[in-house]
Amino acid sequence: MEFKGEFVLAVLPLLVCLYWFVRFAAEHRRADAAKKVLTVFFAVCSVLYLCHALLFHLYAETGLPTPLESLWAACSLSVYPIYFLYICRLTAQPASPRLTVQVLAPGLLVALAILCWNNETTDSVRQVLNALQVLSVVIFGYRRLRAFDRKLSELYAETEDKSVLPIRILLVAVLLTAIVSFVLNILGRKYVITNHGMIPFALVPMAVLLFVLGYIGSKRSFRVEQFLTDNPEETPPDAPAENKELGAKIEHLMVTEAYYLRQNVTLTDVAREVGSCRTYVSNYINQELRCSFSDYVNRLRIEHAKMMMMQHDRHGGESKFSSIAQNVGFSGEQSFYRNFRKFTGMTPLAWLEQQRGKA
Repeated sequence: MEFKGEFVLAVLPLLVCLYWFVRFAAEHRRADAAKKVLTVFFAVCSVLYLCHALLFHLYAETGLPTPLESLWAACSLSVYPIYFLYICRLTAQPASPRLTVQVLAPGLLVALAILCWNNETTDSVRQVLNALQVLSVVIFGYRRLRAFDRKLSELYAETEDKSVLPIRILLVAVLLTAIVSFVLNILGRKYVITNHGMIPFALVPMAVLLFVLGYIGSKRSFRVEQFLTDNPEETPPDAPAENKELGAKIEHLMVTEAYYLRQNVTLTDVAREVGSCRTYVSNYINQELRCSFSDYVNRLRIEHAKMMMMQHDRHGGESKFSSIAQNVGFSGEQSFYRNFRKFTGMTPLAWLEQQRGKA
């Protein structure tokens, strides 16, 4: 029974990776570019953790044969770069062929060196390179994800189904898991294998992280291709002579005509309606109103929702928040509740009860 338990734990990351690889591969034809890169990521992870399983159960005493050791090194030094390429695709900044070679080549060269000269020196080089990869992916990947979230908030009113915040949080988990791996590398493989309690400590966190990564990737419905369609490159015309003129047009459209009540309104829609370009409209909202496009639209929606709630309350009617959310332009209750709490600091019901207490 103890052997079976160890076996299950040893192959758990492999099973998780195989599951997501099969899931993503089955959807390959319909998948966007980002999910195709994620498919490759889980394929490489599957090979990596197959080598792990062989190490724990067939080569625990002798260590992996040199060809398998080289394959294991090639995979372990490829997963983080491939994940970075996934982030590049996810943030509408696909890596050029040159950048792809630059991030993948060092690991493959080290794996080749291990195949030719499998010794402590090559293993030390592998560990150092792996540490540098993790730090690079976390730092540069996080920057790209954060910058992309800013772009989303400047283009769309609602970003709940588009934000890459969960993937940014995952990068922190990647760093923590990598630290655990580095500690185990320092302790040595034999120590981990011979001390049975170390196997769960070594593999279960990684299995959980991989499952969450695959789950978030599979649930992400927003395609980068849609972002590129909604955010085409443009050549700004000459700057308007009066910023106040553009501001008056935006205010008339958004406040007087209540353009914010439209669902899925984008910066492109507003720029087209006021006869300007996205750059100038975005700059005006950012610099003069000191907020993002998303906050500007949703603040107007919440103010409108508060008036509707008070009107219903004065006439003895019940405020149906789902109906109000839809009437003021939100695509769903979740977005309405999140923005209401953001701009008022409380839930709609708590705010309504507060207003009743003031009456």
